[in-house]
Amino acid sequence: MKVFDPFQLDTVNHCLWRDGERMPLTPKAFDVLRYLVEHADRLVTHDELLDAVWAETYVNPEGIRKYVLEIRRVLGDQRTPPSFIETLPKRGYRFIANVTDQSSRAAFVTTGDTTENMVGRDAALAELEASLRTASAGQRQIVFVTGEAGIGKTTLIDIFQQHVHIRSNTRIARGQCIEGFGGIEAYYPMLEAVGSLLQQGEDDSLVRTLAKRAPTWLIQFPALLKADQRESLQREILGSTRERMVREICETLEVITAQSTLVVILEDLHWVDPSTLDLISALARRRELSKLLLVGTYRPVEVVLTQSPLKALKQDLLVRHLCREIAIERLEESNVAEYLTRTFRTTNLPAGLANLIFKNSGGNPLFMVAIVQDLVKKGLVVKEGSQLSLTAPVQEVYRASRRRYDRCWRSNWSTSIRRIGASCRRAAWLESILR
Repeated sequence: MKVFDPFQLDTVNHCLWRDGERMPLTPKAFDVLRYLVEHADRLVTHDELLDAVWAETYVNPEGIRKYVLEIRRVLGDQRTPPSFIETLPKRGYRFIANVTDQSSRAAFVTTGDTTENMVGRDAALAELEASLRTASAGQRQIVFVTGEAGIGKTTLIDIFQQHVHIRSNTRIARGQCIEGFGGIEAYYPMLEAVGSLLQQGEDDSLVRTLAKRAPTWLIQFPALLKADQRESLQREILGSTRERMVREICETLEVITAQSTLVVILEDLHWVDPSTLDLISALARRRELSKLLLVGTYRPVEVVLTQSPLKALKQDLLVRHLCREIAIERLEESNVAEYLTRTFRTTNLPAGLANLIFKNSGGNPLFMVAIVQDLVKKGLVVKEGSQLSLTAPVQEVYRASRRRYDRCWRSNWSTSIRRIGASCRRAAWLESILR
């Protein structure tokens, strides 16, 4: 874990955190940021960055600029004067913030109060824990965590991952699907997950296993290979098919999980590519014993609107008892009251506060948190000692929380609708609701 206040760069799980919240960063932007952070306080030239992040691939040097702009936007940085990334014209970039190393496990647990403030998800977390115990006994498990945007799927997975970190002889590989406008790379989330495993390895045993059993996958990580090894692998896999890649990684995962449990987390499967779907199907249907738990998250609404084959796959696996689904539902009013109690560390809540936040958030955790933060920022909710109180009539607080909900709802859902729009007849109807 690389730490540069107020951010934490989790190089194992490919995540950027700020105060316990995972920041949105595309995979290539993460790779650029990681390289700059790992080589802080010195010039990183355009050529060096291209060789490190885009090995064996031609990329116009101007392409780096858009990723740096994305990173600056996420960090809240500016070009002049910079707080994190300094641009050295016509030469490259330099990461100027103070960077410290922190134990990945310890840092992950202490990056905020996410665990403490998660409410209403005990049953879902218990189901994941039960699946992990079953997988550890040698019976592979496929679990789909589903729910609408902002319902808390990623938070649940993050906390589950914290629990897994505590276990001995258990490893985690995490990947994420990305929205593709010009096409999506085959097996993208699984390649990212395998990449995270390779980075965790203290020796080259995993590289040797891939070289022996999954050369079509190892060739996807050219930075790990010498030139002669790459040439040898390229000759070996000449003419390989997509089906071969599926078979190789299935067999490799069974070798890896023969001794230790492996948890593979694939997020945002509503953007999944067809090849990854084939892989999930194959992993679920194989009969060999395996200490493997695969957890995938997705939004059912987007799967339906885009007519993704993921829905049919999940239904088929459910019928055959080859997977389970954990559907994340909206919070109850009691959950909102519990969140307020934990957040403000007091049981003295103003009458009606939990109810109005519950009504205006609709039980969506993302909206609930946004409303609470907005009320505190505006000074409508204050804490004095152990007492939480309102500084305005309940009706005014209600209107303020409603306005915040409306802004969140429009921002959250209009983005999804615009993304789907061109390919779905229902999008025009849904868009009209947002106006």
